[in-house]
Amino acid sequence: MRYLTFISIFFTFNAIQAWGNSPPSLNIYMWEDTLSPSVANEWEKRTKTSLQLSHFDNDDERSLLMNRNTQLPFDIVVLDNVSANIYGRLGSFIDLSQIKNRKHNADKWNQACGDYAIPYFWGTVGIVYRKDFIQKPPTTWQEFVSPPDDVAGRIGMINDSIETFLPLFYSKDISPISEDPSLIAQTYPDLLSFSEKVLTFEYALSYVRSHDSSENLWMALAYSGDQYSLNRYYGSEKWAYTLPDGEAFLWVDCLAISSHSSNIAAATDFIEYISDPKVAAKNAIDVKSATPNLSALKLLPKTYLDDASLFPAPSVMENGQIDTELSATSISLRAKVINSILKRHEAQH
Repeated sequence: MRYLTFISIFFTFNAIQAWGNSPPSLNIYMWEDTLSPSVANEWEKRTKTSLQLSHFDNDDERSLLMNRNTQLPFDIVVLDNVSANIYGRLGSFIDLSQIKNRKHNADKWNQACGDYAIPYFWGTVGIVYRKDFIQKPPTTWQEFVSPPDDVAGRIGMINDSIETFLPLFYSKDISPISEDPSLIAQTYPDLLSFSEKVLTFEYALSYVRSHDSSENLWMALAYSGDQYSLNRYYGSEKWAYTLPDGEAFLWVDCLAISSHSSNIAAATDFIEYISDPKVAAKNAIDVKSATPNLSALKLLPKTYLDDASLFPAPSVMENGQIDTELSATSISLRAKVINSILKRHEAQH
């Protein structure tokens, strides 16, 4: 839920190095707009430890940076459940299985994030759309990939090894985590055709913040809760979220502490703090995303709990697919397909 280019990351790294004699701080790498300012301010007030936030635009971007340099200048990293387990096994993160406030989270989400991270937020992958431009949002993924003529060219996608394939795969009743190379190859022509109707493969929140032509974006693949971030940015209620029929794809954001951090004690205290039910409840309300903290849910108003965009019906959750680890072979093949599509898209735009 989200943007930092490699260049700006390097500027961030240099700035962090220059802070050697400044008051202690925690450096956090996370999606944009996913930490309540009041929750952050309260932490700084209590502990006298400042928070320095850097943001990424998609999971693959963050993972690529981590692959290039395991000793990143971040104490805490927000990452998907798959990456949390992979990098945890590789020794990039410390074991957080003994975090006291972990007990407040639903077992489902604790298990998803594993021992090297704790769940932060969760949700579904769906569609955000402009209510003032689109009167009848898609109810199926087939409608999303085959939009009306007036919507074609105004669609946003996500550059990600799973999400890029998700709409087309679901429209064909294929699991987005399928590793069958023949299915990926068969879908390639359809992806090329669909890409001609796509305005951008840049994450919607980043696109509207960085382009003067953001009014051209009417509909986009997105994560539940993104509509609230978009509306906060615009200062109006222009955006809504819909989850197409069929199997729901579930994402989980996890918090992990770098094993290279020089502030592990403070980072651990922050993890305990953000997982405290009262703090988690405040954070969830302000960010408007689904908290995995069951104790926090008891403190939240009915209007939040009844928000179907954040909390789908139990039947949807029961049949939902949680993001799952792909093989290196599948990731490589998907990356080649995506790169080919992006090059063609960039040439046309």
